[in-house]
Amino acid sequence: MSFEFRVSLLREKFTIIDVAKRLEDEPPVIAMSNRIQLDLTSPSGLETETYVIRTQNMHSCVRFAAAIYKEFSERGPIMARVSDFRWENLWRDVTKGYEKDWNPNIWGTLYYKGKPVFSDGTHHVFLDVIEQCDSVNKEEYEQSIAVAEKAFQRAGKTVKIDHDMNVALIVKVTDFEARCGIIMRGASRKSTFNFTATPFKKDPDKPMNPATILTVCAAFLEGIQLSFEVGLANKKQEFNLVEKYSNEYRKGERATDRMANLNTAIMRFEQKHNMFYRPDRPDLSDMVTEAEKSAMKILKPQIDEKIAAGEIKPETWIS
Repeated sequence: MSFEFRVSLLREKFTIIDVAKRLEDEPPVIAMSNRIQLDLTSPSGLETETYVIRTQNMHSCVRFAAAIYKEFSERGPIMARVSDFRWENLWRDVTKGYEKDWNPNIWGTLYYKGKPVFSDGTHHVFLDVIEQCDSVNKEEYEQSIAVAEKAFQRAGKTVKIDHDMNVALIVKVTDFEARCGIIMRGASRKSTFNFTATPFKKDPDKPMNPATILTVCAAFLEGIQLSFEVGLANKKQEFNLVEKYSNEYRKGERATDRMANLNTAIMRFEQKHNMFYRPDRPDLSDMVTEAEKSAMKILKPQIDEKIAAGEIKPETWIS
């Protein structure tokens, strides 16, 4: 029996407008999230579980999906186990290190049959409502918005919900091939790149592992996000806009180290597979350079102040 695994990562923004208060200029409620629906099936095809993951950022969403896939594939269905599964341990492994130390806003929630079975950090409660509606609506996710509006109406509140959704990642894995499409949002532009990976040798006992593929995709996504942080930190340090050894300074140093580790992880995967990129493989160093150019525009007011105070010579930077 041939194997196939598919998953997509969505970036979502919900705008909830209270119709009764629209004329009072009350701002709408905004709920943002990254979302993955993870459909898992045992090798026999007899056991299935479907989870929905929502997180603050993209790479944590993908890494959590990879960790859950690995747990299910190695030890079987999770929800039917005699002892309650310690989801917090899995989430801690996903976010430990740079994410846990330097992202105070990190959050993640896991849903099963429309109900949150694990949550860490603070997420908007409206996301729980959407997942409840989706569970009732039986996988017609796009229709869940209308279901949610009707639920509010039954509760005595008329709301209009606008839903902005973009695909950030598409993954398809078969026995000996992985195809991935990633939407890049760099410092000044948005673009797409795809890669196909096949093992050097097709060993029936070692097919492609979706958990590994998802982890590689997460490394790309995090590296792309960090490129802007690193570029901005580099320019702040160059023009002494951040105090040396302060928390902000140390965060920039840690982000640089983290990017190097991510690039190493991607390269190790590439060394074991035939890789085809379309267009070229994104170069994280080039993305940092691009981010540094954008950072100069952002930092211009602070640099102008230092020039006026005689702390920076005008010829040392380009507007």
